[in-house]
Amino acid sequence: MIRFNEHSVFSLLAFILLLSSRVIAVPAATPKPSFVSIPLTPASNSSEELQGPVVLQQHINRGLRRLARMTGRQSPSDYDLLSAIRNRILNLPSGRRSHYKLDKINETLAALHQRLHAKTPGSVATRDEDSVLSTNASSIHNTHLSIEAQDYGYMAQLKIGSNQTVFTLLVDSGSSDLWVPAEGCHGDDGGDCGPHTALGPHVSKTFNATKQPWSINYVSGAVSGYLVRDDVTIAGLKMTAHEFGVATNETKDFTPDSIPFDGLLGTGKDTLSRQGVPTLLTSLYKAKRISAPIISYKLPRWADFKNDGEMTLGGMDPQHYDPKTVVTMKNINTFGYWAVDVGAVQIGSTDLKWSNRTILMDTGTTLMIAPQADVDAIHSHIPGSKRDDSGSWTVPCNMTTVLSLTIGGKKFPLDPRDIAFFQVEGGSPDCMSGIAAGGVGPFYQNNDWLVGDVFLKNVYFSTDDEKNTVTIAKQK
Repeated sequence: MIRFNEHSVFSLLAFILLLSSRVIAVPAATPKPSFVSIPLTPASNSSEELQGPVVLQQHINRGLRRLARMTGRQSPSDYDLLSAIRNRILNLPSGRRSHYKLDKINETLAALHQRLHAKTPGSVATRDEDSVLSTNASSIHNTHLSIEAQDYGYMAQLKIGSNQTVFTLLVDSGSSDLWVPAEGCHGDDGGDCGPHTALGPHVSKTFNATKQPWSINYVSGAVSGYLVRDDVTIAGLKMTAHEFGVATNETKDFTPDSIPFDGLLGTGKDTLSRQGVPTLLTSLYKAKRISAPIISYKLPRWADFKNDGEMTLGGMDPQHYDPKTVVTMKNINTFGYWAVDVGAVQIGSTDLKWSNRTILMDTGTTLMIAPQADVDAIHSHIPGSKRDDSGSWTVPCNMTTVLSLTIGGKKFPLDPRDIAFFQVEGGSPDCMSGIAAGGVGPFYQNNDWLVGDVFLKNVYFSTDDEKNTVTIAKQK
């Protein structure tokens, strides 16, 4: 018979309590995150020292071509876009025009006009939405003036191949293809593809070329090549033998040394793919590496002096948004892009009584572009704003008036610093407004707005390819 004295009973109880405490203290298994994130950094090639009205027109030109693609409308021709830039130059004070080669611009316009109206038996001149500048690239280059803005958007990095080679890619929500330069890539001007990282059998032992050709005409520039399979790693998630493109030929929109990215990472819907393969997002989802085919964006703002841009795959990162402001809307764009209805527009304390506007969201656009009447109405409530002969507005660079869009019943205000887009000229207290007038096609509707960074830097937004929805929230 076992006997316990008072001391032994106390010791046994102490041992049981200690054992219990140790059991309770064992941590539970950490659940796998439902999403992964990678940094987004601004990509800019705006090296020309130009007056504010000219820079604004370059950004408008870029936006109009993207708006045309997103709405299935006719794109402005090269002639239209360069003419708009020339008109901006002609409206400058005479002393400000000497920086520009007006004679070269006029020569280029004459050549573009002839090309636009040239007809050969069995063919007609075209103003295709995929029009690029390759035919007249040298003459346009001679004008010392880009026909479109070179403020491309945002970049992210991923690793490809057996050696985990790092590639810097432009993130584009308006396209859906992944491509990088191929070893031996050539530019359309006869040179190489610049000092950009390339991929091929000498770089990666897991490189597998299918030789299936592809080509893409972007709003700005064109590339072509063949499909390959290789390992792709993004945010620590590795996809084995992922199928994507390598470019063997690029227009000079992509080849210069000054271009800060190697290739493109399209983050749009699968239906936009010109290569005919699933997007990286879709592949990650189907492989169960992420919980949903969702991409979320937090775009950085230079004026905040923070390098805090981020792209999240698989969900929304709670550290970047206010959960009380989340709204999810059905995507209403029928061309494979992202658009939602706007319930109200307020400028300052004035409700403009607009309830039928639509915004198309695009990470590759800087401005907000809207019909002239809407742009005029908004600026009429901004103290110190001025309209020029071309229909564009300037605002005080230190403006404080807040523009708000109501979406899904929630109000989303814009930081006034984002509206004061670009100084008219050095030392001027006035800035070109980031809310610009423009439209495309002969039947342009007055309710379509293209919204880029001017709006998107103020929200955390997310797209779900499977549910065809857009989620928007205020940034923290």
